[in-house]
Amino acid sequence: MKTLRRERLVDELRGAARSLARLEGLVATVKDREQGDAKFAAALGVLDTLSRSEGVPIAIVGGMAAIHHGYERFTKDIEIVVGKKHLDPLIRVAPNYGIKVIWQDPNGWHKFRYGGVDIEIVPEGGQPRKNAPTTIPGLKQLGVQEGARYANLEGWMETKLASNRQLDRADLVQVMKKIDAAILRKARKHIAKVHRAYLRLFDELHAMAIEEMEQEKDRGGPR
Repeated sequence: MKTLRRERLVDELRGAARSLARLEGLVATVKDREQGDAKFAAALGVLDTLSRSEGVPIAIVGGMAAIHHGYERFTKDIEIVVGKKHLDPLIRVAPNYGIKVIWQDPNGWHKFRYGGVDIEIVPEGGQPRKNAPTTIPGLKQLGVQEGARYANLEGWMETKLASNRQLDRADLVQVMKKIDAAILRKARKHIAKVHRAYLRLFDELHAMAIEEMEQEKDRGGPR
């Protein structure tokens, strides 16, 4: 019985070590360091090549952008926003770059795969969730004009507020804890212009971020 428990503990520790290594690889990839995650680096590279060769700007959002904006967390895919006029051409040209089309959605929520990494397409103007008051912002609002680039902070926050899943709210709270107050005020001004429902949620999440930071300070620092 004791031997079985030890084996389980060893397996858990090995699993934790593998997860930590994958997270470190993702962070290194986003921050353009050496020894990053080879699969994600290759997928990001091919997206940038496609974008520049075909004239299709791509805004990286989702978990990869959360890492870019300061919250180091694990993600299993790459989420990208693509403009309306490029959704259909993207389906046609993607296979030329070794990208496999896994699912073609009539509303543009396509799914690709490259080298074992899933690439989720988020269509400009798409409905982020049922009864959402706004649609997915365009590349201009996300601060991307060419290439495959990370969405700016305010645009990324807008996509997260629009989706409003538990994971999205958690991402926002963690990023709010990392960024400078002046930058956060600028992002809030942007959100205020988008929709008042988003502004209310933004302020609620910011209050949660402040509360968490105070708790972490009392307990000896962030965990």
